[in-house]
Amino acid sequence: MSITVVIPTYNRASTIKKSIDSVLEQTYPVDEIIIVDDFSTDQTEQVVRSFNSEKIKYVVNSFKKGANGARNTGIMLASGQYIAFQDSDDRWLPEKIAKQYQYMIEHPSVDLCFCSMDLIGSKIGIVPKRQVKPTEMAIQLEKGNFISTQTIFTKNNVAKSILFDEDLKRFQDWDFVLRVARDYSIHHLNEVLVEVEVQEDSISKTIKEVEALKEFFTKHPYLTKTHLVNKCRYSKILVHDYIGQEQAIKAIMSLLRYNFYRFFNKVMNRKLV
Repeated sequence: MSITVVIPTYNRASTIKKSIDSVLEQTYPVDEIIIVDDFSTDQTEQVVRSFNSEKIKYVVNSFKKGANGARNTGIMLASGQYIAFQDSDDRWLPEKIAKQYQYMIEHPSVDLCFCSMDLIGSKIGIVPKRQVKPTEMAIQLEKGNFISTQTIFTKNNVAKSILFDEDLKRFQDWDFVLRVARDYSIHHLNEVLVEVEVQEDSISKTIKEVEALKEFFTKHPYLTKTHLVNKCRYSKILVHDYIGQEQAIKAIMSLLRYNFYRFFNKVMNRKLV
């Protein structure tokens, strides 16, 4: 069974070597590494080409498409029967591919397997904090995302049929796995196999949360009515859009309930992310 790794990159000359090394050093070798450059202006290309590996295919987008446009380019070019995603500033532990591949072989009905990750430099720490059972996967994903792209190992046909939404500025990984969960099977390998160093210029830090939430809930409006946590997230949008109007009072009360919910979840140690 062949495996393709897709790595989108933009101005990561200082970190991408560590990322590529962690892929090449896997105990189960991958067959193809597609690195899609979204018009870097630093020395990223020189760093990538310095590896001089036949497995590495370096591609530059025909126009700037963003991280998820770059991922989609890699998906469409991937020839492997399985696809894994890596980011240009993160590190895989040596047995990541071996363990996820073995899990998929032992569970042939599973379409996507994800592992846990350690957010280094963040108070969040391990994500998710406990085993997520297949029977609860869909409902837990409706509450919030705990599956980041660099933890995903999936079948080629699944990735090609779903793709990433290039129009979303944030929460693209959440959108991706929500759509996978509708038609395919997702399982959690409850081991930390990815280390993520939180970057100050990451998408999650540079895109305003309220604007991103509004965009996300416009695509998935049902989520604002399913769980308290999302109702409270939606209240942030109401406060932002309608402050000074009657809806703001209701929105502020919802935010208070949201903060209480987060505190209660933390005390009970049931929070996933």
